[in-house]
Amino acid sequence: MEHTDESVDVESRDLHSTKGTDTYDLESNADEDDSYSGSSGDESSETESSETGEDASDNIGAAVHSEVNFDSITSDEIRAMEFATVSEAYEFYYRYGKCKGFAIRKASSRIKELDGNKVTQMKQFVCNRHGLREKKHLTRLDRKVEHRRLSRTNCEARFRVQYRKQKDRYVVTAFVECHNHELTPARFVHLHPVYRKISEADKAQIDGLQTRGIRTCHIMGYMIAQKGGYASVGFTKKDLYNYFDKKMRECIKDGDVVASLNYLNVKSSTDPMLYAEYAVDNSNGRMRSLFWADGSSRSDYFCFGDVLAFDTTYRKNKYNYPLVVFSGCNHHSQTVIFGAALVADETTETYKWVLNCFLECMEGKQPKAVVTDGDGAMREAIKQIFPDATHRLCAWHLNKNAVENVKDNPEFLDGFQKAMYSNFTKDEFEEYWSELIKETEVEQHPWVVKTYENRSLWATGYLRDQFFGRIRTTSQCEAVNAIIKTYVRTKGCIFEFMHNFDQVLRDYRNNELEADFKSKFTVPVLTTQLRVIESDAANTYTAEIFKEVKEQILKAGALIVKHKSDHGDTKIYTLTKFCNDTYERKVVFDGTTLQCSCKLFDSRGVPCSHIFYVMKDEHVDHIPRPLVLSRWTKDAKIEYLNNMECNGDVESNVVEEARFGAYCSAFTSFCKEAAKKNGVYGQILDDIMKLQKKYCINDDPIIGTQNPAVGDPVAVKSKGAPKKKKKEPKSVRRCGKCNATTHNARTCSEGTQKATEPIVDLQSVSISDAISQMDEKKKRKATCNVDRSVQKKGSRPPIHRGAKATVTTQADTNGCYNQMHFQAQMDVTGTSRHLNAMCGVQPVMPMVPHMFQPMHLQPVYPMYGMSVGQTASSCYGMLQQSVGQSSRSCYSLLQQVEKAATDV
Repeated sequence: MEHTDESVDVESRDLHSTKGTDTYDLESNADEDDSYSGSSGDESSETESSETGEDASDNIGAAVHSEVNFDSITSDEIRAMEFATVSEAYEFYYRYGKCKGFAIRKASSRIKELDGNKVTQMKQFVCNRHGLREKKHLTRLDRKVEHRRLSRTNCEARFRVQYRKQKDRYVVTAFVECHNHELTPARFVHLHPVYRKISEADKAQIDGLQTRGIRTCHIMGYMIAQKGGYASVGFTKKDLYNYFDKKMRECIKDGDVVASLNYLNVKSSTDPMLYAEYAVDNSNGRMRSLFWADGSSRSDYFCFGDVLAFDTTYRKNKYNYPLVVFSGCNHHSQTVIFGAALVADETTETYKWVLNCFLECMEGKQPKAVVTDGDGAMREAIKQIFPDATHRLCAWHLNKNAVENVKDNPEFLDGFQKAMYSNFTKDEFEEYWSELIKETEVEQHPWVVKTYENRSLWATGYLRDQFFGRIRTTSQCEAVNAIIKTYVRTKGCIFEFMHNFDQVLRDYRNNELEADFKSKFTVPVLTTQLRVIESDAANTYTAEIFKEVKEQILKAGALIVKHKSDHGDTKIYTLTKFCNDTYERKVVFDGTTLQCSCKLFDSRGVPCSHIFYVMKDEHVDHIPRPLVLSRWTKDAKIEYLNNMECNGDVESNVVEEARFGAYCSAFTSFCKEAAKKNGVYGQILDDIMKLQKKYCINDDPIIGTQNPAVGDPVAVKSKGAPKKKKKEPKSVRRCGKCNATTHNARTCSEGTQKATEPIVDLQSVSISDAISQMDEKKKRKATCNVDRSVQKKGSRPPIHRGAKATVTTQADTNGCYNQMHFQAQMDVTGTSRHLNAMCGVQPVMPMVPHMFQPMHLQPVYPMYGMSVGQTASSCYGMLQQSVGQSSRSCYSLLQQVEKAATDV
């Protein structure tokens, strides 16, 4: 039992050709050693092995060696070769083609069962320019994309091997060396697709680089520098992009949302505190919103969740879903992410759903203060879900709006910034604002009036007694967005985004780890005169917060006591600055705690310079514990976090990829050096096999996947002006009666029978193609044509229906062009041709026989259906042979058509 595998693509078949086509006899022979013969048009160019029982290759010894010199090897040496496997034969021809300057591909094969096993009896490899593109792809009328550039020339170069049972080897039975095209120069050979491949070692490196956020173009540059040039890298930039796209498509083959949920499900096995929730659109079953927060993010919120920055950023995913980021500030004044969500829109209901998920995730703990960018829907949702939280508008967004709305008024813009950031009291702010708008003449400006009405959401004078830590803006969210852009591709999927978002989290947490090390295992240099107080602050606060505390200690040197009063155990200090009598602050000291009218401790959580001055005056050598906010100390994190592994948040697959890249890099250098040494090949292989047996034991568990129950989201429109759509090609307009493209229904002649076949333009399709199409159409509709002919037999002669042809001729008479259109029905049967004009069809213009000129077709190289070098005149001969004429030209054909149309 045997069968044939014709492994060729759409371009590899030699249709409508009798010369140069490999038509092999695939029937099994009684003798298993019979060669696989082929009937080629040029048998002299192909050498077959001897078919006798003699072993013609015994005296040659044609084993394949890696030391084959492809530059000097001869055809006779190649024909005498033997191979152990088909793969070995392919490898030889692969290297041979690369050296000579042409690409190869696998062609036909013959498989036969021997002793219950399928054995490849014959395998043929051909030049990649073997065959021609199928003509149906050139003549189709519904093409939507441009043609691919032609590469096939019907090249006859080939290399065939056949299995010999006596030897248990494959021998060369055919080798054609000559090509009918120019060979590729050496500097272009590496661009052939067959010679472009990303090796496993290269994949390990580029995967590791992409995981770390390196852009694809930079990865390509790195590989080019590492390999020593474009020709040595082994692949192109497009191949690299395709590799990443294919890898991602394999990950989300069951659906983007399904892959993302599976990812979270697997992650929850190592992170029991992981929380995730999604909303589905009931109308179509597709996901609308997704919220998630891992265990570390939830722990961070329990420590530093008193102030929450809530903003919507990042729309570069393929669905245009905005990313909602919940962030805050940790004890090192670094950005910490509490959770994230992808939402379908930015409405109040959607924000309410996200905030409810966040509140449930954080076990009902509400923040004390929330900072947003001022979005109206977001503000309304916060009022309903976090009613007790103090809402503050982002100072950066507010200043940006001021620049956009109050243009050409720099005095107001400078004063507005001072009104936002200065530590005014409410009365001082009102007084300053009245003077500012009066001096800058913006009292009636609508934006200024509306902004003043919301002053309690942005003015420090109204927020100075509320704790916001170091958060005045949503810059934490903007910073997260900037970092995500370095990791995520434009229009990437949700699954890819979640992987890269976790990488962002790992980066932030590593920054916190480094800051912890700096704070706990290093000490600052004490430079102030209050060494005891400064030392206590250094031992209490983290390194970053200590800088701010130290700045306040230094400012205490510029303060002067203006008045001091005692009220029992309570002392009240009135302080002013050196050479600034208008500046005045009051500090109340009751023996254990201190309170200052500047409210710096209430809003920032650190003692102010006025408190440090009173401590110096009262000889207090340490900061009172009520003035030490635990969130700024070195031990701010919950104790159980110290028991977690420092690398517990690193996924196992990331570690595996890093190790794989390191192993490949080491082995690449090793193999390069070991290949230069002689006599140690077998020993090195034995050592490698021992390493494999020792360490390579596949005991990794297999993780199952979920059933696809949720559909992928629908892409939503983003804010802003819509993008310009690409102009689509206009569709061809056809006549509503006869389906022609040369006129419309109003100009169509009366009595014309409605055509049922598309019009073929002889100027764009070869004539042989038109004849072939007519034969095929005629056979397909033979029954219908006979019935219609019988029905109309009494009224008029039968019309032979075939492919409808429209011919346009032009003649130049005294510099003027005249055009003539005619339509005729052609029927080709055997050796006769019938040209009968349709009843009632009149030529559009008078027929002028003397103006007819032979129709010249523009030759296309190579012309399909012709051999290379065949001209259009030979195409005319093909038409004459098809229609049973002797030696007539297209000129004669047109004359007959003219005569038939005139007779009607």
